[in-house]
Amino acid sequence: MSTDLLKLQLIERLLRTTDEGLLKKMADLFCSEKAEDEDGLTDEHYSIVKERYEEYKRGEGKSYTWEEVREMARKAKKA
Repeated sequence: MSTDLLKLQLIERLLRTTDEGLLKKMADLFCSEKAEDEDGLTDEHYSIVKERYEEYKRGEGKSYTWEEVREMARKAKKA
């Protein structure tokens, strides 16, 4: 089945449905997809980054120089 045909079938089904629950699920799906598509990150990813940044500001998180990161990546690649 081609992508275009699948799109048309889904559009037709959405137009015919009166199931509000299904429509809300579809809307939620599209909203969550849109948020992830913008930069490839989900809200969960942003939460992790924010949490780690807050730890860093409090002096609790570990940070690395670019050279340290590069060396860790090289070692991990060899292992």
